Amino acid sequence: MVRQLLVRAKARFVEVVGVHDRPEHLAAAWALGIGIGLSPLMGLHTVLALVLAIVFRLNKVDVVLGTLIINPWTLTVYFPAAAFVGKRITGVHVPHFVRFHPESVLDVAVWRDNAPWLRSMLLSWGVGAAIFSLVGGVATYFLLRRIIRVHREHHLRRHAHAGSAPPGHQPPSSGREDGAS
Repeated sequence: MVRQLLVRAKARFVEVVGVHDRPEHLAAAWALGIGIGLSPLMGLHTVLALVLAIVFRLNKVDVVLGTLIINPWTLTVYFPAAAFVGKRITGVHVPHFVRFHPESVLDVAVWRDNAPWLRSMLLSWGVGAAIFSLVGGVATYFLLRRIIRVHREHHLRRHAHAGSAPPGHQPPSSGREDGAS
């Protein structure tokens, strides 16, 4: 009984994640998610991913999972890298990092005094993040599409040598309705 539940759960997971979608469709969903995840639109990633997944008729789960590329662990590397790239492209001078005392973060005067730093940092990060978003999304599409195709070809060849069809694989029909060849 437990084994049947696990088999059904795995089948449902494969269906939800879209593993059997066309390589282009699956790669597009992940590329869109990663592109959105790398974008400077922090706070809107999930909503934007769901809306665009619906508009482009992509698997919503795959797109949202792609946005998770930016998380607390990757943000520590991504933010400075995007700010560095944006600073190089825009030529904006970003003053040294401003350290706030925890008790002064809610003080409006502190933010007003540090507005030039904040403006230059947000501009350089925004430009760098937009470039990472475009390059990351496009690179993900082509790389993932290729990986999926190679994996599926290898999977089909392996099952052809074993004399069995891979799970979920539908053999091509002979074109006849009655099943006779």
